[in-house]
Amino acid sequence: MVLRRRPLLTSSLLLLAGLLAGCRQSTIHEFTILHFNDLHDRLLPDPDGIGGVAHMATLLKRERAAAHASITLSAGDIVQGTPVSTLFEGLPDYEIANNLGIDVNCLGNHEFDYGWRKVRDFIQVANFQTINANMVDASGNRMLNPPYVIRDVGGMRVAIVGVLLEQLLDHTTLENLGPYHSAPDVETLRPIVADAKQHADLVIVLGHIEKAEAVSILSGLPDVSVVVIGHEHTPWKEPIEMDGRLIIHAESYGREVGRLLLDYDTATRRITSHQWTGIPVDDSVFPADPVVEAQVEKWEAKVSSLVDVPIGQSSKQFSKAEIRKLMERAMNDRFPSDFAFTNIGGVRDTLPAGQLLARNVWDVMPFDNRVVVAEIPGDQLMTLDDPTHTEKVAETAKLDPQRTYRLVTTDFMISNWADRGHKFRVTDQGALLRDVFIDWIRQKKVIP
Repeated sequence: MVLRRRPLLTSSLLLLAGLLAGCRQSTIHEFTILHFNDLHDRLLPDPDGIGGVAHMATLLKRERAAAHASITLSAGDIVQGTPVSTLFEGLPDYEIANNLGIDVNCLGNHEFDYGWRKVRDFIQVANFQTINANMVDASGNRMLNPPYVIRDVGGMRVAIVGVLLEQLLDHTTLENLGPYHSAPDVETLRPIVADAKQHADLVIVLGHIEKAEAVSILSGLPDVSVVVIGHEHTPWKEPIEMDGRLIIHAESYGREVGRLLLDYDTATRRITSHQWTGIPVDDSVFPADPVVEAQVEKWEAKVSSLVDVPIGQSSKQFSKAEIRKLMERAMNDRFPSDFAFTNIGGVRDTLPAGQLLARNVWDVMPFDNRVVVAEIPGDQLMTLDDPTHTEKVAETAKLDPQRTYRLVTTDFMISNWADRGHKFRVTDQGALLRDVFIDWIRQKKVIP
């Protein structure tokens, strides 16, 4: 009888071994992270047919359909960049983004451009979760809760933690932030990531942060496997890798969707393989999604009569640096002063050669920055710079520390300097920089 049962026992052992081997294999999960950042209200494709949220919607749908399992992440700055956002204070952008299949979004610095209270309106309009861990008031109370969320991706629990620039005042003003400030990111995230690890198989940080901050997060928080970032507008050729963990980023203005295909071992909590690709949003490859296209057309129709009007001619294509100089000339021609200055970060696009529309200037200067003239003692003028580029307002060698100078600039720069302790006598000139620039081009007829 024993001899007769031996084959059955052997078969049972083999079956058990196979089941155990299958269990070991099941700890490896394949999934895809789809991500984009810094849409900045770029609703339409550029002249080369790249970008446009309706085309991005199609791309995202195709990628989700092709993936074994996926999650779609937006790394901030959905708003601010073209007339629709400026005139309607960002709400249309969140309405349109509801059709992009976003699972989780994080705050960007430009979400505060219309004041901190507007963030609440964005969250109410959105059908997706917006998270942040380090925007806190003086008592440490978070602006948004929870600081992280957990999503099921192909049977795996994935925690996504939100974070915003630590040096936020370089990009906005105290007035826009209201009672909130950005706390140091690594130390703020440390207990949150530790908690997320207890409830999830994988921890992702979704941040609108500088590249150096993302590197610090990977270095200081070993339980973070992937950092998805926005704020850096330029395209990356490949992720940053550290100890098998990754930082990923996509090109801005809806020109690219990033796709990270991962194999992840939940037993060892390690990425076992990865492949990242930046997918251009090419309108010849990805036709417009009809639902999103209808929304875009609705909102663009509301602004077209104001912005799609000719204002002059351009003799060539102008870079952002060249445009900044033209804007300073326009301010100084209108309001003669010793110096003119505006920050390069406020120049958001290039100008094309040929006919110029008011829309082109709105895309260059979407902010409602007002032109002001400040009276500044020479010794203080020597210290003033553009905080995001550490570029001096005026050449120190040309300044007399005992003399008071007139500087024509914007209220944004004055507020930025005031937040750093600089107080000057300032006169508002009653005009937006954008309007001054449009009028200057009309007068010139051909620039430069």
